[in-house]
This record gives sequence, C-alpha cells and structure tokens, in this order.
Amino acid sequence: MRGLLFLLNALLLLESTKGLMKYDELNDHDREIVDRAIEQANKDFGKTKHLDFYTIVNRNKDMVNVILRSTSCDSKMPSVHQKECKLQEKPPQVSCIDCQGIMEPCLLLRHMDEIKKRMDECTLTEDNHFTGGGHSRF
Repeated sequence: MRGLLFLLNALLLLESTKGLMKYDELNDHDREIVDRAIEQANKDFGKTKHLDFYTIVNRNKDMVNVILRSTSCDSKMPSVHQKECKLQEKPPQVSCIDCQGIMEPCLLLRHMDEIKKRMDECTLTEDNHFTGGGHSRF
C-alpha cells in the first residue's frame, strides 16, 4: 500500500514539474532505455499519434520506469525520439518498465496496480544480502 501511495505521489509531482527531464540531457544508459521504451510503446499504443519521452519517475540499480505521452505528430516508423513533436496531455499516457535490462511490455498509466506490481517484482529480484545476516543474532 505504501508503494502505491509513493507511486501516486510521484505522478502528482510529475504533473507539477513539467519539463523536468529533457531527452538530450539523459546519460547514454538512460537514453538507450528510453529509446527502447519509445519503440515498445509506439508498437503497442501508438496507433495514431507518436508517443515520446516525458520523464523517468522511478529508478534503482535494476529498474527504470519511463513515462511516455502522446505528441502532436502522427505515428510513423521507425519509432524514435522526435524533438520537433510537442507533448500533449491527451491519452494514451504510458509507463514502460525496464527491469534488469529487459523491457517489460508497456502499460497505460491508468493500470496503476499492475505498474506497482511490476515495480515490486523487479525490486524483489535484487540480491538483498547483508553482512552477518546469516548469524543468529541478526
């Protein structure tokens, strides 16, 4: 439950900080993940309008959650970042989760429960070894 509240707060913060991240300012690793998210989201949801990078809302060492929004441009191939397109508030708004280098199928933002479940499953796969953790006092 706490994780869902965190995700909702992150999305509310996302709305209040428009334009926080710019595609051109991403490091190479994040840009590669965003490019795969753009390709996946447009394949699944970009039927009429091109979906493009909006921001990254959650990340840890094994997981990156990329948010994409529809743009003013028509959908076309190949699906790559198009800086000339203006982001719009219209649906679809999509979450694409990269878990340990594997891009999960993207989901519409309205499927918050499934997004939260995927983020939790990805963080559960981390190796949570603590030094001394096998000792009876720990």
